Amino acid sequence: MAKILIVEDDPHTSALLAKLLGTKGYRTRIEANGAAALLAAHEDLPDMIIMDLRMPILDGEEAIHALRQNARTENIPVLVLSAHDDDRTVANALIAGAHAYLVKPPDWQELFSVVERLLTLRARE
Repeated sequence: MAKILIVEDDPHTSALLAKLLGTKGYRTRIEANGAAALLAAHEDLPDMIIMDLRMPILDGEEAIHALRQNARTENIPVLVLSAHDDDRTVANALIAGAHAYLVKPPDWQELFSVVERLLTLRARE
């Protein structure tokens, strides 16, 4: 089954995401900041990444940009999951290289639908 890297600095949110994705058979790895996410993505090459934006050390937008600059990680689909829903934040995340953007708390069925869509994109590459 697909590997999903969860990048979220709130332990309750990341644990809930991992648990829910696990019920669908996905394997997950959790990292709490963008810098750790870059290392994990390079080591594990996940099938997709769910990324928060506002995190310590390296924020999500910077991490997405760095993923896109590395040949090893440039094609990993990224779903941003953030509490920020203003147009500028969404646009900046998409410009940085995110494939999709959902606002916290997400509708879980919508989250699963986007995850499946992004994994299908990944499988086609």
